[in-house]
Amino acid sequence: MPATAKASIFHRVTGVALFFALTFVIWAWSESLSSAEGFEFVKGLFSGFIAKFIAWGTISVLAYHLIGGIRHIIMDMGHWEELESGNFSAKVAMALGVVASVLAGVWIWF
Repeated sequence: MPATAKASIFHRVTGVALFFALTFVIWAWSESLSSAEGFEFVKGLFSGFIAKFIAWGTISVLAYHLIGGIRHIIMDMGHWEELESGNFSAKVAMALGVVASVLAGVWIWF
């Protein structure tokens, strides 16, 4: 499968994952703003591995989806439509997504 197809499919998959991840984000935000006890509950929840993993996944998905979206917008403006430049931009977008994911992991766990 060409890199352009992988990048496009991954952009769609991250969009769906982001939709579902936002339910957790919106719930945590709502709970933390409801009261001081709610804030402490969410704060305590985020000290656990599972919550950190969900946060890391959400940030990683958001980062790649943003990078892929910017790539698609640039392509909509008529750039990177040739095979060589399209493949290169897809590989760069995926590499930037990996870098963003690693940076998010370092930020959350260290």
